[in-house]
Amino acid sequence: MSGFASLEQAFTARLTFDPPFSIGSLNNGISLQIVPINGGTVKSEPGFSGPKIDAEFIFGSDHVHIDPSMKNVRINVAAVLKNEDGSLIHYNYKGIIDMTPEGMAILTGSPDAKTTAFGRIFTHVDFETGAGHLKSLETSKFVGCSRFVVEAGQPVVVESKISKVVYSS
Repeated sequence: MSGFASLEQAFTARLTFDPPFSIGSLNNGISLQIVPINGGTVKSEPGFSGPKIDAEFIFGSDHVHIDPSMKNVRINVAAVLKNEDGSLIHYNYKGIIDMTPEGMAILTGSPDAKTTAFGRIFTHVDFETGAGHLKSLETSKFVGCSRFVVEAGQPVVVESKISKVVYSS
């Protein structure tokens, strides 16, 4: 249908976290946790038309707001990436998690937690950088679809498939 945007596969991000700092219940009843990012990567997908990224997380955190109903969790990640060429990138996304029993098992550290399917976590992603060859990232719009990955003996990973919003007539 004419006028609608499409998505181009751009990046896969994989993040791991340290235990959260529980700030507690705010005046509006929402619970706030600050979760430090302790590792991860953002890598370009093969065939992506934009600049190539092969970067590691070097600093960041996720500000997690849990609705009183426990049905939705709002996330706000701000981080610094270091690309393979040494360029630094500010990586930010905001989104929402439609909380399911499977997602709750992950967030509560249940021993029964399992990898979740894509489709319950959606984000909009922004990039900022001083590197000239990566500047087109700043003027593009990106959206993400994420899941939790659970593997025995490994930290939980948040895996995001990030797409660039494009238009073709």
